[in-house]
Amino acid sequence: MVDLSTAMAAAAASDKRRGGRDGEKKRPGGKVGTEPFDPVDHVMKEKADAASMWLVIIYAVLVGLIIRYILMPALDEPASVLWSLPLLLILTIPPLHRTLLSKFADRYTFGNWFRASFLYTFTWLAVCFILVNPPLADISPPEVANNAILIDLDDPEWNHPIGDFDVSENVTERRLGLAFAVRDNIEATDVQVRVDLNWLGDSMNWTGSSGSMHGNWDNYSDNVTDVTSKSTDVPILIEFPEDLEISSGVPYTIKITLSQSGDPWELQDVFTYRFTVTL
Repeated sequence: MVDLSTAMAAAAASDKRRGGRDGEKKRPGGKVGTEPFDPVDHVMKEKADAASMWLVIIYAVLVGLIIRYILMPALDEPASVLWSLPLLLILTIPPLHRTLLSKFADRYTFGNWFRASFLYTFTWLAVCFILVNPPLADISPPEVANNAILIDLDDPEWNHPIGDFDVSENVTERRLGLAFAVRDNIEATDVQVRVDLNWLGDSMNWTGSSGSMHGNWDNYSDNVTDVTSKSTDVPILIEFPEDLEISSGVPYTIKITLSQSGDPWELQDVFTYRFTVTL
C-alpha cells in the first residue's frame, strides 16, 4: 500500500516533468549559442563599417592625386616609387582609423584592415588609370604600327619585311625605300621621327614630324602592304638615295626613334631593324 502523501508527491513530480517538456518556451538558438539580436549594437557596427569604407576611398583618391600631380611631374621618367610608395601606405590605414575614427576604434579587427587594404589598393589603381590616360594625360610613347618593310620604289609587286635577304631577291639592284607607320593613343601626326641607316661606319638619317614625312606615301602606297591596321595610323615612306649601294654581306641597321611631348614627361621609344643580303 502507498500512503496518501507519497502518492501526491509522485503526482506532483510527474506534472512538473510534463509541464517542463510541453509548456516551457525555449529561446530560439539557445542550443547553438546564438546571441540575442541587439539593434543598437548592429547600427553602430554598420556606421563603423561605412565610415571605414569612405575613409579608405577618400584616402586612396588623395594618394592617387598626389602621385599624379606632385610626384610624377617631379620625375623625368617612370620609376618604381610610383607604385611602391602607394603600396607601402597601406601600413598607415590602421593608425589612420584610430586617429580619425577613434570612437569606432574598438570595433575594428584584423578583418577590417584586410578588407580596407584591398579597397584602398583597387581604388588607387582605378584613380591612377583614369589620371594617366587620355584625355587627362599621356604616358605611353608612340610606336611603330605593325611591320616596317623595305619596298622597291619602281616595282609595286616587291616589298619585304626587314630581315636577311637572299641574293636571289636582287636587293642590291633595287631602288629601295623604307615604309612604316606611326601609332599613338592621342595624335600620331605630331610625333617627331628620326630614321638612321648605319652600315660599316657610314650613316645617313632623316628627321621630321610624322605628319610632314607622310608626303611620299601617296606616291608609293600601291607598293606597300601590312604597314597600317588602324585608320589613325600615320604611314611614312622614306626614299633611299639612288646612289645608295646595298652590298652583299654587309650588315645594315635601321633605327627609328619616335619622340613626343607627353604629359607629364617627354616620351621616346626606339625601334631597331637589321638586314643583310646573304650570298
